[in-house]
Amino acid sequence: MTSDFQKIMTYVKAMQSRYHRALAAFHVYDTLMKLAAPNVVGETEAKQNVKIIGEFKDFFLISKEAVRVYFFLEIAKMFDTSNKALQINKVINFTERKIANLTAQDFAEYNNDRQLVGELVATYKGVSHADLQEIREMLDEREPIIKKLLIYRNKWLAHDDIDKPEVPSISAEEIEGLFEALAKIMNTLGSRLNQETWMWSHVKEDSEHHTKLVVDHLKRFEPYRLKEIYAEAETELKKYRKPSVE
Repeated sequence: MTSDFQKIMTYVKAMQSRYHRALAAFHVYDTLMKLAAPNVVGETEAKQNVKIIGEFKDFFLISKEAVRVYFFLEIAKMFDTSNKALQINKVINFTERKIANLTAQDFAEYNNDRQLVGELVATYKGVSHADLQEIREMLDEREPIIKKLLIYRNKWLAHDDIDKPEVPSISAEEIEGLFEALAKIMNTLGSRLNQETWMWSHVKEDSEHHTKLVVDHLKRFEPYRLKEIYAEAETELKKYRKPSVE
């Protein structure tokens, strides 16, 4: 097996891992925002959520800002322009330069411990120039939002430039569009090169569910915990109270 096939798959799998974490962080942040929005969860529930989040504000405010900055930084890395960075254009360009080396034999050797590898080799076609061109067109369509994202990363997040432009307006829908494009790109490379695709819907579902679960647990059980704490404190105080003198 040439090292080119293994190198490309190493790149793809590293980006998949980064993508997974960034997508989860985005949906944790998005869910925290929605839990406080009356137009999303209703006025009564929103007030309850805001109240409990406010009681633990030093945790929630920092955590929310941390996941917001994290997903912006991580998704921006995917579209970096540096040749020294692991980013999507570097992977595409490297794949195109080495396309002649990405053979069925390379696939077979890379997957020598995989079940039914013989059947997979028989249907292996590899990635084509047309596949890569389609990916480039997908990126070109999203060039305006990618530029805004990189400006925000470079001027506001990775560095705090004194002389910087206004914060670019980047909507949740635009970020979701970038995540969708990245999923398609990685699945194109994964399916053509290694005959595997990945489903990402569970990341959103799990992140939303777990975030809601944390807030819901606090709302449900915090009153009981506080009651126990106050009861224990009262018991301890009684030990030190002197009896009244008649």
